[in-house]
Amino acid sequence: MVRRSSRKALESPRPDSGHLVKPERLQTVLEAVRDAGERGITKEALARQLGGTALRTVDRAIALLEEQGARFGKDRSGRPALIHFTLEKAPDWDSRITPHARMALEVALMALEGTATELWFDQLEGLRALADSHLSSRDRDLFRALQAHVCVRGGADDQQALDTRMLTQVLLALGHPEGPRELELAYQAASGRSTTRTVVPFTLTHDVFSGGAFLLAWDPAKHEPRHFRLARILEAKALARRGLVADKGPLEQARDFQIGGWFSPNAPFRIKVRVGGTHWPRALQDAPPALPRVEVARDKAGAVLLNFMATDLQGPTRVILQFGADAEVLEPRELRAHLASTLKAMVARYR
Repeated sequence: MVRRSSRKALESPRPDSGHLVKPERLQTVLEAVRDAGERGITKEALARQLGGTALRTVDRAIALLEEQGARFGKDRSGRPALIHFTLEKAPDWDSRITPHARMALEVALMALEGTATELWFDQLEGLRALADSHLSSRDRDLFRALQAHVCVRGGADDQQALDTRMLTQVLLALGHPEGPRELELAYQAASGRSTTRTVVPFTLTHDVFSGGAFLLAWDPAKHEPRHFRLARILEAKALARRGLVADKGPLEQARDFQIGGWFSPNAPFRIKVRVGGTHWPRALQDAPPALPRVEVARDKAGAVLLNFMATDLQGPTRVILQFGADAEVLEPRELRAHLASTLKAMVARYR
């Protein structure tokens, strides 16, 4: 059989040279073997799936699928002993989503649902629908069952609806093939005050501590990086002018060292925190927090030393306060003093 070009080979199943096995029958055999899973399916059962066709037609279908890149497991079992076919590798043209890829997508969606914002989750719903349409019925049932037994808690959901037109303009400006374009924004600050400005988009950041998605951009009027929460961008318009930033260093520093959306133009400083208690040391070792340049090391007393970098005091404060009395900041002194004054103010509220 003459093999067609690789581009053509990926389009659809190909019949054999005698056209005795039609493409739709190849697809039926492939799906039946896939749905059978680890238990496999016999030649006789495949013939029934094809409407009671002859066994030699099944043999030709299996052979043709193998020519096109499929690999089948063939386990002989039962009484009488019969060959059970399992799918080890799909043919070259197969467009089905593998269970592993679908699992990766589902984990990503669950993480976005439970630990951050619904903005990205909504955008990926279309991808989920596409993946579902390319799943076998067996795998689709598997993931429906999994969804009923998964619960993620502890993050924050951004309840503000995303303006799709706004996001489109942001992405057009940010992802222009010839470099970022200038972006005109109408933005509402946390105080409620609205302003209009022109910025140069640099990157999109997502921070679990603040439960939000942000646009990090250069503000030419103020000559500094600025973070804009996407949900507070009222309008956006990608301009034709190319966005120019003379020095990307401040933007890269803001991206790399921001925590909870907080960053500063000051030089990064290292934070050292001793965390004790019954559960925190092991939890931090098992799952170190996604902080800038984080390091976790156990000390001789059973506590852990948590090291990370920051440029602003507010972000580290939010992180450290979750440990309560089990945490002590060792350095820098400025952060110790800031925490001390914060805790004094907290105590005063409970007197």
